[in-house]
Amino acid sequence: MDGVLKNKKCIFGRKLPLTNSKAKKDRIWELDFIRGICVLLMIWDHFMYDIADIFGSAWQKANPVHSGFYDFALNYESSMLREIFHPIIFSLFFILCGISCNLSRNNLKRGVQVLFVAFAITAVTSMFDTSITFGVLHMLAFSILIYFIISKVCCENKKIISMVCLIAGVVIWIVTQVYSANPPDNLNSDLAFIADYFGGASYSSADYFPILPNLAYVLLGASIGTFVYGDRKSILPILDKYGWHKPVSFWGNKALLVYILHQPLIILLLSLISYLFITPGNFVFI
Repeated sequence: MDGVLKNKKCIFGRKLPLTNSKAKKDRIWELDFIRGICVLLMIWDHFMYDIADIFGSAWQKANPVHSGFYDFALNYESSMLREIFHPIIFSLFFILCGISCNLSRNNLKRGVQVLFVAFAITAVTSMFDTSITFGVLHMLAFSILIYFIISKVCCENKKIISMVCLIAGVVIWIVTQVYSANPPDNLNSDLAFIADYFGGASYSSADYFPILPNLAYVLLGASIGTFVYGDRKSILPILDKYGWHKPVSFWGNKALLVYILHQPLIILLLSLISYLFITPGNFVFI
């Protein structure tokens, strides 16, 4: 009893849950850092999209001197660099989500929260011409909940969960490649959230990440995470010095909040710049 009383972190011999400060301290820095790079590149990509597809044309008409911004954004949108790195960056982002599923103590709560935000985004964007019906958050929420179901079916056994995720991820990826090369004849846009080969030309979503093959990357990330981060610690602690990574890791730590706010803030900023300096009296977006 004396040992229990002396240890304030225990009650009747059981350890209390980690406090928020302890949990934050134990964050794996390299995951936040890599996720932060993905988030910053996403912001840049959407910034270019907004200029190319929303503001650039009006700016060019208002004053030809601004055509350089418009041309640069258009060239970036159609560049080989973007075509190559865009899927790589998002695939990496989904793999990180899978790794985080291994580290999360409540994937059900996490998945439901992301799903709620995804539906809220759909409701808001449906009021405009840029409706998001199944974007990255919808896909992530679905994937997190799938992982939660797998973990419960596997009785929280990490090795079995890893094996199931690995097999399921490989099968999903192979099936997607086969059907993408030979899409079914009967297209149904209602099933476009499953895979793009179901949607056809009639399906439209401003942000579109179908379940297949993206679920495969999340599941493969979950399988990898079991072995790489089984002890919930950084595999590169020697590099975690002097806080050099914090300016980028911050964005990875706040990825969900950044995703929700970045587009409205970018559009607001560009609208104000347009209203004040480029197209006086005209917000363009409104």
